[in-house]
Amino acid sequence: MDDDTGKSRQVRQPRPVRRLTKRLDVARQLHDLEQDSALDIVEIERLRVSVTRCLWLFLAVGSAFTTTGVQDFLAGHLTPADPVWWGCWGVEPCLVGILITILRWEAAMIAREIPINSRAVDWLKRFLLTSTLIMNVVPALWPREGKISAGMLAAHIMVPILVFFLAEVMPIVQARCTQARRAITLPTPKHPEPVPAPAPVAAPISMPAPMMEPPVPPTPVPAPVHHLAEVSSPVSLDGLGIPAGVQTQIRRLVTDLDRPVTAADIQQATRLPLPLAARVADRLTPAGMNGHAH
Repeated sequence: MDDDTGKSRQVRQPRPVRRLTKRLDVARQLHDLEQDSALDIVEIERLRVSVTRCLWLFLAVGSAFTTTGVQDFLAGHLTPADPVWWGCWGVEPCLVGILITILRWEAAMIAREIPINSRAVDWLKRFLLTSTLIMNVVPALWPREGKISAGMLAAHIMVPILVFFLAEVMPIVQARCTQARRAITLPTPKHPEPVPAPAPVAAPISMPAPMMEPPVPPTPVPAPVHHLAEVSSPVSLDGLGIPAGVQTQIRRLVTDLDRPVTAADIQQATRLPLPLAARVADRLTPAGMNGHAH
């Protein structure tokens, strides 16, 4: 017992060596993963998600600012008691939503390298930008109270333009990330070559080889009258597709038996299929016994 404990203490490595070995194993695994092309796809996707989230955040902040300018332009001297005053808050989100929808569609087409040659799309985007810009600038140029503020005028000019370009850039970011992800070619996995299946072995023919020599006539055995009549006038087995040797074997079986031959007797002696053996037995059975004439 003491010897085993002493050996285990000698084999066990020091703790710093074990810790460093684990770190080296992790480093080797990271190195192997970094060589994989699929890692580029993961990094591109993470970059796309991060950039898209930031753009959405800034777009939401900018849209909130332009919404106040549009609401001030449309509401005029209305008060919150008027339902129109509340409805004016939804105009700018509708305009921005239409713009983002159009640009998302453009991004999908760009990612598939489909050119968009439509003047209607360009005019729609320009109309949305112009509408937002005018409804933000007019209240700043002609304020209802006080004088013109240069800072507010500059803000109401820059923010709508910034929102428009943010909406333009977001689909392009999506499209370019999709193109970069599709451009990465992953190595084809190597599959082991299939082992060729062994050639099927032909099943041995259960039928006995045809006997070329004439059979030796058996010793006459007393047989019933119907059997003697059958032997004296043998029935032809032609037309059943049975080899000559098998026919000889069947006739020999008929001669050896002292009773009418059955399909089971023929199948056991010749290995013929049961339906064919039944047809042979039916042909060999006298007419008086099977109820019909051949």
